[in-house]
Amino acid sequence: MKKFLLQTLVFVMATVLLLTASTYVTAFLIQKKNGVIHSLPVDKTYIIIGNSRPALAFNDSLISNVYNFSSVGESYFYTYLKAEQLIKANKHIDGVFLEYNMEDIGHKRDAWTWGKGSMQNNHIKYSYAMHPYNYKVLLEKNPGDLLAVYFGQIFFRQLRNVALLDSAALRSFYGGYFFDGSSVMDSTMNKISVNQKYHLKNVSSFHKGQLLRLLDLFRDNNIKVYLIRSPLHFTNGKQFSPETLIGYLGEENKDLEYLDFNDYPAKMDEFRDPSHLNNKGSRKFSIFFNQLLNDGLLLKQNKAQVVRNELSRIEQEQAAL
Repeated sequence: MKKFLLQTLVFVMATVLLLTASTYVTAFLIQKKNGVIHSLPVDKTYIIIGNSRPALAFNDSLISNVYNFSSVGESYFYTYLKAEQLIKANKHIDGVFLEYNMEDIGHKRDAWTWGKGSMQNNHIKYSYAMHPYNYKVLLEKNPGDLLAVYFGQIFFRQLRNVALLDSAALRSFYGGYFFDGSSVMDSTMNKISVNQKYHLKNVSSFHKGQLLRLLDLFRDNNIKVYLIRSPLHFTNGKQFSPETLIGYLGEENKDLEYLDFNDYPAKMDEFRDPSHLNNKGSRKFSIFFNQLLNDGLLLKQNKAQVVRNELSRIEQEQAAL
């Protein structure tokens, strides 16, 4: 029995030492390049953050004053850590466009947070920025795979990448516009009811809490938040209304503005799949979004209605062709 307890103690101590050493090595390497990763040009006063939808939708090379820092498969749990670093490195940020739809706070985001694949992809990026709270969550939810990440080859391959990547590659490692010219769209695709698939009962209190933490972070740093919904193909079915989505975030957030581009009339070949634009669609949409900003969208009273009016106008123009 004593031998077993001793072996267990040695294993625990070795694990703690490995976690600590790995975290410090990662922190050292990344913090040396933190300016390269998170510092934005002074003319980029707005950022876009979220998951693959805005990553594929907003081509920031076509949008003035905006930098797209979205990342494929990223949950709010990790986006919060990214946002902290962006705020620290850029005192000139005036506002943020944050992707939000009901599935973004659903239980399916569990896999994006403490699933093994997610920890393999995200832990090396954000371990240097994590707080005790973050480690506590991961250890409680999936301790075995968290340890496997540290002991596995993927961790060390990614650690090597962080050390060797050039500036442009390192920045894209953390997020950015994702160019994709493919399309799997088919005119015979069946209609899916998102309201059934993402019913309110499927909302995760944990992921909703992560979104609320993120909103509080921006609020505490006097950064204006505009919630957005990137274009979706109609085969996704009826979406929750912006009023429902805002209302679900509680009284403190009732005045948040929601810019809903769900009904942007992209053509079939402008979608990568029903939930994402491809590069052809993102080019047209980004030019449209840039024009809205240049026309003073963010200075207008009812921004949501302005967006709806413009979407309706484009749809009418397309129908008349």
